[in-house]
Amino acid sequence: MATSFFEGPEKKVEWVVVDGFPSLRSLGDERWEGIVRAARAQIISKLSSERCDAYLLSESTLLVYDEHATLITCGRTRLVDAVECALETIPPQAIAFLVLERKNEHFPREQPTDFATDARRLSELLPGRALRFGAEHSHAIELFHTLRPYEPDAEDTTLEVLMHGIAEAANPFRGDGGSDALARARSVGLGNVIPGFAVDDHAFTPAGYSLNALRGPHYFTFHVTPEDVGSYASFETNVDHRADPELVLRVVEPFRPQAFDVFAYAPDGEALSLEVPGYVLHQHVTAPVCGYGVSFLHFCRPAAGATGATPIALG
Repeated sequence: MATSFFEGPEKKVEWVVVDGFPSLRSLGDERWEGIVRAARAQIISKLSSERCDAYLLSESTLLVYDEHATLITCGRTRLVDAVECALETIPPQAIAFLVLERKNEHFPREQPTDFATDARRLSELLPGRALRFGAEHSHAIELFHTLRPYEPDAEDTTLEVLMHGIAEAANPFRGDGGSDALARARSVGLGNVIPGFAVDDHAFTPAGYSLNALRGPHYFTFHVTPEDVGSYASFETNVDHRADPELVLRVVEPFRPQAFDVFAYAPDGEALSLEVPGYVLHQHVTAPVCGYGVSFLHFCRPAAGATGATPIALG
């Protein structure tokens, strides 16, 4: 396959350190830059609040708190290499909880590793188990988590909205990466999906857009890959989605995706129930993971009748 594509769907790892371990923020920018480089990505910029350092990357986002960190990467990155690099500073016995996610990819054969390989490598460092949320060879998230007993904070929620087929809304996110491209991307208003946040964003050449936003302990991120083949956008936040039932709709509306997945963690163990106007719920999977109730929901547009076949380029 020619290399004229970019893999938007992300890999994600989050780890929490045990009580009493030094602040992860105190490791400093240089150490975190080395961890990011191990994944084959680069730090572009940094936004900080009193509780979090949010690094905008060439491939997505790094979020660092005193007691936990979240690294999200796309493209052909090697996330487990970054974990191994981090464990040179953070010994395995200091990891209270770790979870790795891999979304189904548009071009899996072009990836340097697959989930099974990643999970096996992690399990040699940190005992764990693997789960699939969703259907094999279709929309799914594969997840590895550690086995050590863990009790999350009562307010520790995560919401991910992972959108496929955004071609209808992709034009504002294409351009030369200059000020005009950034202005076009900002005109969509993604930074206002949750009001009152400080925003750090970047428009890529020849296309693409990333945004980190912080307010105190809370964050949200957007990453947009407006490819002709495999267009994709993602959103993630730790703002409590249980208190904002319209949040998913506000995220989805600007992109009008053909299909999207919602992946949510809630410490109360309750499965997420959700309806989104204009979409049909096709899959709903739940499981307990280290004190969280984890929910996966796959939505797609209802069929509006027969469509034509899509041409395939042979050269």
